Amino acid sequence: MNAEDFYWYWLNNIEGIGRRTICRLLERFLTPEEIYHAGEREITDVLQHKKMVTAFVRSKEEKKIIDGLQALQERKVTFIHPDSVQYPERLRTIPDMPYGLYLKGTLPNQQQKAVAIIGARSCTRYGKEMARFFGKELAKQGVAIISGLARGIDGMAHEGALEAEGYTLGVLGSGIDQVYPFENQSLFLRMEQVGGILSESNIGVPPTAGLFPQRNRLIAGCADGILVVEAMEKSGTFITVDQGLDQGKDIFALPGRIIDPKCAGCNRLIKLGAHMVTEVDDILEILKIERKNPPEKSQIERSKEKIEKLSLAPLEKMVYSCLQIEPIYLDDIISELRIAPQEVCMALNKLVLRGVVTETARNYYAIKL
Repeated sequence: MNAEDFYWYWLNNIEGIGRRTICRLLERFLTPEEIYHAGEREITDVLQHKKMVTAFVRSKEEKKIIDGLQALQERKVTFIHPDSVQYPERLRTIPDMPYGLYLKGTLPNQQQKAVAIIGARSCTRYGKEMARFFGKELAKQGVAIISGLARGIDGMAHEGALEAEGYTLGVLGSGIDQVYPFENQSLFLRMEQVGGILSESNIGVPPTAGLFPQRNRLIAGCADGILVVEAMEKSGTFITVDQGLDQGKDIFALPGRIIDPKCAGCNRLIKLGAHMVTEVDDILEILKIERKNPPEKSQIERSKEKIEKLSLAPLEKMVYSCLQIEPIYLDDIISELRIAPQEVCMALNKLVLRGVVTETARNYYAIKL
């Protein structure tokens, strides 16, 4: 711990004083140290509100500040501020830049290209698989994958990057120690070890609605481009998109079915000028990222090759031809094929055992990518 850490940590943890007030204080006093040593009368001119002045005066407890920094060290949390060597350069240029960040793990390399992959929490299986696919394939090209560690699209994008042994950063809308949703605890722990977890909030701050829009500006700020995989017409995803547009970031979107409300947001983005994405190269070309290896075959081509190698029996081929990425109910498969139920069930069981089909829920089946 050095003097700069002490004063910046103190400034970022004064109750009731946020970024805009910190900005005004820095405009007046230039450094956190000067703010710390300013007199009550000088501070009153800037803060104006009596509650803020009282909080400011009470906050100067040296032991409490030191204890707070030590608590971060004990939990292996790095406190980062604008004078830190590792402060992300991309965040210095965004509107309303953060003055304090909390980090578990590591940050992406400053020279490394980064893409934010975002979308709905309540998403389709297709959306999940596409988030995983693009997270994985972009990570293979050395691209850092940024997202919000939420359920749905976010979590699957992180998973894909980890599968490729690439780097991924999760940005939280809560304290740095808060796992939300809890179902992502395993993912959170893995990312601590081989990626990074970033937050603007200190230890113990619970997730609240007001923190997520602030979190979204950091997701956009840490990335060179933003890929929207699946989103409804009115979605919180667009907070990140709007932040990205304000920051001059490239916006990408996956097209979807025009009758599917969960694709309406992506389709609207494309109408408004977002880059339509159907393969990884669409992103690499716009961001001027040189491909490290030959283009990957499409998911459809890979699935066809996999089926051909397995030499499926005629009935298994018929059953497989009825399936899609989205799960289909067993009775609907039987109805379409008009084959005895027991034979369809037997064929499905064989396809599951061979690893080309998955039972997503009881009696619901889908192609395994």
